[in-house]
Amino acid sequence: MDASVQNVELGEVPGQRRRPLRLDWHRSLFSKTTLFLTFAIAIAYCVGASAGWLMLRGNSQAQWQRQAEMNAQIASSTIRTIYTFVAVETDPSGQILRIVSERPLGDDQSVLDTGFNPADVLALAAAQTKNEIWLFQHAADGSFVSLTNATEGAAGEVLDWPGEPQGDHFFHGFARIGGTRHYVASLPVVTPGGQPIGLLVASIGRADDLMHYQRNLLLNAFVVLIAILLVTGILVTLLVRKVFRPLPALMAALTRIAEDDTSAPTPFQDRSDEIGRFAVAIEALRAAVVERETLRQVRETAKQLEHLAHHDPLTGLPNRAYFNRQLGEALEELAKGGAQVNLLLLDLDRFKPVNDNLGHAVGDALLVAAAERMALLRGPHDLVARLGGDEFALIQRVRQDPILEASQLAKALVQAIATPFSVLGHQVSIGASVGIAKAPRQDAAATALLKSADIALYAAKSAGRGTYRLYKEGMVMAGANRYALERDLELAVARGELRLHYQPIVAVADGALVGYEALLRWQHHELGLIMPADFIVLAEDGGQIIRIGQWVIEEACRTAARLPQHLTVAVNVSAAQLHQENFVDAVNQALLDSRLSPSRLEIELTESMALTSDAARAAVVQLHALGVRLSLDDFGTGHSTLCHLLQLPIHGIKIDRSFVTDLDSNRDQQALVTSLIELTAKLGLSITAEGIEHDGQHAFLRQTGCGYAQGYHFGRPQPLLAPDGDLATPLSSATG
Repeated sequence: MDASVQNVELGEVPGQRRRPLRLDWHRSLFSKTTLFLTFAIAIAYCVGASAGWLMLRGNSQAQWQRQAEMNAQIASSTIRTIYTFVAVETDPSGQILRIVSERPLGDDQSVLDTGFNPADVLALAAAQTKNEIWLFQHAADGSFVSLTNATEGAAGEVLDWPGEPQGDHFFHGFARIGGTRHYVASLPVVTPGGQPIGLLVASIGRADDLMHYQRNLLLNAFVVLIAILLVTGILVTLLVRKVFRPLPALMAALTRIAEDDTSAPTPFQDRSDEIGRFAVAIEALRAAVVERETLRQVRETAKQLEHLAHHDPLTGLPNRAYFNRQLGEALEELAKGGAQVNLLLLDLDRFKPVNDNLGHAVGDALLVAAAERMALLRGPHDLVARLGGDEFALIQRVRQDPILEASQLAKALVQAIATPFSVLGHQVSIGASVGIAKAPRQDAAATALLKSADIALYAAKSAGRGTYRLYKEGMVMAGANRYALERDLELAVARGELRLHYQPIVAVADGALVGYEALLRWQHHELGLIMPADFIVLAEDGGQIIRIGQWVIEEACRTAARLPQHLTVAVNVSAAQLHQENFVDAVNQALLDSRLSPSRLEIELTESMALTSDAARAAVVQLHALGVRLSLDDFGTGHSTLCHLLQLPIHGIKIDRSFVTDLDSNRDQQALVTSLIELTAKLGLSITAEGIEHDGQHAFLRQTGCGYAQGYHFGRPQPLLAPDGDLATPLSSATG
């Protein structure tokens, strides 16, 4: 049988990935069918061969019997022709049964009477039968011993019967003579009284010769059987494989359906036999599964849409729509005598700088982490929702004391959010401000409650953030100016409300103008001119400082490019700017766009900022490599001052105004300033004194050898460029 049928492999449907399924050959229907058909054919052949063999054997036996009887008739006829004194007994059909003689045949007397030797008589008979003939005499012990035979004249051979001695009646069958088996016909020679005196035995051939044909026939039949089995096995295999070829593909179709893969239609549906009906049934099953899967997907999609309609996709918390509905239901229950509720509005502090500086991925992860902490603090019947951005709300079901319970929850929320977060490899610290409004027992309206909580939230932010406030009757938005300014500041750059005023820097020795310091102002559309002290902290907390700082550098470079070549411009930068990865590139781009020489730009580093970090040090080194001048602003008010002078590529320092206020009269200030001037001279650094407002201060600085100074004594900060781009202030009047 073909070895390829040892395993059955599932077929491959066009357009589908092949899924092989290996089956044990002896367990497959294919093998069972093949074996059954082969076995049935083998049994049929064996039965037919056995029947043929039995018929052949019966025919052979009948033929041998007839031949033996005929040879016996011929031999007896020859004997009677020679030995005229003998008689025969026959049956009704004429078959000779016995030879009757008064004396033994072949004795000396018979030779004298007939003149024939017994061997010659037997040879004459054998010439007619073409086979061996023997003449046996009855021995005294009852056996029969050959007197002679027709061919060799041998005597003394013993006749060995297969069973009981057969010497008294006619016999045909196999007998052994002299050690050789023959098929013989035996005619007993008896006296008239019936006493056996001898046997006339005529053979039709040796047993080996007679059985040779049967053995050959049996061997040929076995060879034919093997050939038939091989041919049958091959034919049956081919036939069965053709018949069962669709089954692997149909099994693969069922397997795909079981794996929820219903993309491919079932093959062999066009057949009109059982395979076709089976394929149609599988296709009906596939259609039912497709319909069920479609209904399941519709239900799941409906659930997802319903969930998305009422939940925030980022945090998984309920959204504003769901929150408003739940708040309305809670207030309706309250009006009917249900449990009292508190409304808490929560806003994350310093979230925007994190989102801007570390990226939206970190910001999103931070929102998720904050939402998880809020959810852990809510009660079993409370609701936490995300209203949008970094704003959250919480409906608290009151058990006993609304004020106490709201305060406890708000305090826990503030503390939980203030705990540093570890998100995406960053340690992030933010805060939270919470506004609380208690729902009244009567006339509770959702909009009014939200407005009250919003006012309380503004009050919490105005109080310095990281705290909570409860709404009280009469509380208004007046205390929320700081929060309102923060929102307006986000649009200040886009609206063009930011301005740069420039304060002159002069040489102390002769009062010559050497440059300007750019100072930021905010021309608010409603509040007018706002000083940096009132909005820089807001910009840093809200994350706008990066964009505003970039605008300042670009605008200062553009203005400086319009000034004479010997004048410089100084710009303050924040710690957040210095830690931006692209800060140095942004400075370089501003220089290129304005075509300003790097040596004419001075970056003032506030001494209190973190200059010890790797990012800050790297930025300072890169700025120095660009050729930009670097100075330490507010020198003497920060930390690690001397360390900065030794480790950073600083060009100069600016003495803080607190050290020159009483410089003309305070001996301690004079000693300190004198020491700083001598130190910078030895280190090769320039020194600038800030806050010079009268001649006494100026005179002392000139006497001690201070290099540069700035302050109201030399000029107030003011715009340098008019709206048309021309210089608005004569340079000579800057030091007036």
